Amino acid sequence: MKRLPSLRQNACGEYVRIARNTYKRRHYAKMTQADLAARLQLKGLDYFDRLTVCRIETGVRQVSDIELIYLAAALDVSVQYLLYGPCDQLPCFDTIAPIVADGE
Repeated sequence: MKRLPSLRQNACGEYVRIARNTYKRRHYAKMTQADLAARLQLKGLDYFDRLTVCRIETGVRQVSDIELIYLAAALDVSVQYLLYGPCDQLPCFDTIAPIVADGE
């Protein structure tokens, strides 16, 4: 069962790291944190640098919805993958329902 992130973490950091590290297997080119930051800068996110990518991957920095879309494009994965991981690991309603109920 997939563990849901705490309020201090972002939901995509772990999957950003996994997608970056598996990029080589999918495209025959290694991608470092600096490479990912450079790709995002080319797409218009000028404030991204290696440290920003590191903070996202460790869950320290929050990610906006538009940044998530740019991250997915730069890593050549879907936004769904960055949020939930592989499709077989999608959280079920029974896992999410108590969290939603607490917020009401």
